[in-house]
Amino acid sequence: MNCKKARARLSAYQDGELAPRQAQGIVRHLERCAACQSELAAMNRLLAGLRRLTFPVPPPGLASRIMSGLRTRPQGTHRLLPSLAYALALLAIFIGGFLLEMSVDGQRDVAAQSASTFSAVLAESRNLGLLAVHDSTLEMIGGDAHEK
Repeated sequence: MNCKKARARLSAYQDGELAPRQAQGIVRHLERCAACQSELAAMNRLLAGLRRLTFPVPPPGLASRIMSGLRTRPQGTHRLLPSLAYALALLAIFIGGFLLEMSVDGQRDVAAQSASTFSAVLAESRNLGLLAVHDSTLEMIGGDAHEK
């Protein structure tokens, strides 16, 4: 066993939490490794120091003073008005979005009149003044589409 693995298991070894086989591996490693022996000794000193500590005793009446200082809200009072306002606002947003989507879908169907050929698109764009298309280009592509 190397030092990295041994040091990772020293605390469990110290607490008696290792399986017998793992504990034997730690013991064998400690017999020949002074650095890990020193680490275990430091952990033992720390644990002994912690066991000597005494816990402070709280002054009498501390719990009642803390409890009396807390503000309590009467039970059964609900803030119904703000909750209702939030619910109505969310409902209005939902309905507004639904109606907006319906109106956009309706306009999309009316406005979406696509040309069936590329030459018709060029001719339509030329008629609207959006695209400069030469007559010979229209004749080459589709023939009589520009005469509409």
